[in-house]
Amino acid sequence: MVRRNKNEDQITVMEPNISKQTKEAWRSKDAQKNEYYGPYWPLYEMIESNDWQGVEDFVKQTKEAQSSKDAQGNEYYDLSWTLCGMIEMNDWQGAEDLVKEVKEAKSSEDAQRDEYYGRYWPLYKMTQKNDWRGVEDFVGEHPDALTDKIDGHKTIFHLIAMLLVDVESDEGTCLVDNLASIVVPEALARQNRHGRTALHFCAAKGNLKAIKVLMKYKPDLTNVRDNEGTLPVQLAALYGHKDTFQYLLKETHGVDIYSGNDGALVLANLIHARLYDVALDLLKLHPTIGRDNIDSRRIVLKTLAKKPYAFASGSRLGRLQRLIYNCIPARKELVPSIQTNDDETVDRDVENLTVTSKIHSKKPTPFGSTQQIPTTYGAMLHKLHRMLWNVLMRLGPSIKVIHDQKLTHMRTVEIVRIICQGVIWTNPENRDRLLGAMFTAARLGIPEFVNEFIMAYDNSAHLFAQDEHRIFDLAVLHRREKVFNLIHGVNFTTFLFSFRDFLGNNILHLAGRLVPSSEVAGAALQMQRELQWFKMVENLVHPSDREAENKLRQTPREVFTQEHKELVKEGEKWMKETASSCSVVAALIITVVFAAAFTVPGGNDSRGIPNYLHEPSFMVFAISDMLALFSSITSVLMFLGILTSRYAEEDFLVSLPRKLIIGLVTLFFSIASMMVAFGATVHISLYHKWNLVFIPIALVGFVPVTLFALLQFPLLLDMYSSTYGRGIFIQTSWRELTGHDVAAKGNYKNRVIKDD
Repeated sequence: MVRRNKNEDQITVMEPNISKQTKEAWRSKDAQKNEYYGPYWPLYEMIESNDWQGVEDFVKQTKEAQSSKDAQGNEYYDLSWTLCGMIEMNDWQGAEDLVKEVKEAKSSEDAQRDEYYGRYWPLYKMTQKNDWRGVEDFVGEHPDALTDKIDGHKTIFHLIAMLLVDVESDEGTCLVDNLASIVVPEALARQNRHGRTALHFCAAKGNLKAIKVLMKYKPDLTNVRDNEGTLPVQLAALYGHKDTFQYLLKETHGVDIYSGNDGALVLANLIHARLYDVALDLLKLHPTIGRDNIDSRRIVLKTLAKKPYAFASGSRLGRLQRLIYNCIPARKELVPSIQTNDDETVDRDVENLTVTSKIHSKKPTPFGSTQQIPTTYGAMLHKLHRMLWNVLMRLGPSIKVIHDQKLTHMRTVEIVRIICQGVIWTNPENRDRLLGAMFTAARLGIPEFVNEFIMAYDNSAHLFAQDEHRIFDLAVLHRREKVFNLIHGVNFTTFLFSFRDFLGNNILHLAGRLVPSSEVAGAALQMQRELQWFKMVENLVHPSDREAENKLRQTPREVFTQEHKELVKEGEKWMKETASSCSVVAALIITVVFAAAFTVPGGNDSRGIPNYLHEPSFMVFAISDMLALFSSITSVLMFLGILTSRYAEEDFLVSLPRKLIIGLVTLFFSIASMMVAFGATVHISLYHKWNLVFIPIALVGFVPVTLFALLQFPLLLDMYSSTYGRGIFIQTSWRELTGHDVAAKGNYKNRVIKDD
């Protein structure tokens, strides 16, 4: 149905299923009594039955009735409320135009359906419903359906391949087999308007059974490209159908799939589908794939540079998960993901990543025969270590997930390393084509990717991107501390930071810009992180660059102040709100524990001495009450210091976070002490009736303390690590940062980097 808005000329086609459901509901006994539709139900049925003359008569009659007094009081509405609105507003011209447009749209829809499908419309509906028996009967009655294009560009095989959702549907696969057996093979190779055959659709859906059926009658279907030059094997890789991809890779003979852009596209699609193991195996088995020209390398590297989650630096692991990640070994998988025609398989021990033979390593004896190399004690321990982790992975699925994640990270680094090998970096064209991927990785914060470039080409750190920024400029501009810490691996000087971009900004100007961050919670912590970045870069640049002006006559400090003006206000608001809320709680605790000090449990004797003075519980009460009072007073003073702070930029670096840390810690301590004092009081009052009264007291008193810790501990931990942690510019473990052994560090760091 078509709807016209009251104030616009826009026509909206309503969903047909809504009309169908409404119509079915109306025909029910209850819906017939619904006064919402009123006398306009006949109008709806006329539109549904294409009775346009009746619609025009109805509108005319309604117009005449509307002029009468009784009709003016009618509050019923049509299903199409727009048309009723026009009638009630006496917009008869608009109502007549709407009816005309509905009629034209309905006719156009029917004509379009006839134009596209014609007599094959029932066949199309059958394939949509997976009515394969009906399809077979229809083809028996209309043999031309096997060769005709159903809607002007798709054949029946396209329809079946598109709508064969269940890849294990034996009935649908048998139908394809039966139909393919009675047509000429060339009919299977017919392409739609996008140049795709039925095999393209089967490859995209991973329907291996249907693919084998089509290949049986037309083996060279694997060589047909669509209008964009895509082969079926490349579609299978893109959609992540591993078994289908391996089958098509083996059956694609007429095209050199391992060379040129075809090979690069296969690798890129495998990377998109996160099949990194298959991509790495291809690189190991076929040295030319993705590496026979500079464009192929660029395609693969550019694809991988946009996936930070595929590297260890992009993983979000908790402390326990990180510990397991560092301890778990990369398990050697004995079954290769890709098998070749010779005796060679891919040894998928990603710690070694070498192509080995199926035959066990043996060494010759003096008699000309061979014997197995004896296993060493260390190898036995290594094997036991792996066996232990294998058992743990079977018992704990989460450990298996971490193991697979580590394998993925190692594979992606190795892919980058292999692609970067053998490049003639002295050729400026090669550098220009490949360095874009490195700058993308630097912008997204992938130090492993950037490191492989620097390892392959020394001067990578000194090359410019199109915006005249270098690697470390981008690291500062986008706050990528892991990438920036790669500077430990190069012999950098202040000369490395002395270049300026087209606006005259040096690296300290870039550090002064505000960068939105989702890694830091709260405006105050973000402001602290921004100050830490600025201070860190300021200590590295030449003293003359600290006061240098850009083309806008701004120094780095002026840029920082201008960019962070709003963030300072947001940080001030966040700090004050937090301090106000916590100070109210601390003040209440002061009131309670101060009063409790003068109303001791059990009362006093005639001399004013507490009756339970010598009871251990009383001493617990007295000490905990005193600690609660002192700690809550300290907390209030800290929060008061936050509320009365001047909120200068430098205050967010240490002063304000330190006050908030002390305030939260003392507040937590005061709450815990107050609950201990309360428990001691209850124990003194009730222990003579129930000796084990301290058990429920401890359990109940533990609840509020635990809740406060769970709610505030993450904030407290983040603020402490940000204020007193290891900082941004740190000498990170070389293996943790890059994945290389310590031995590689010396070769990397001792290189002399020269400017181009």
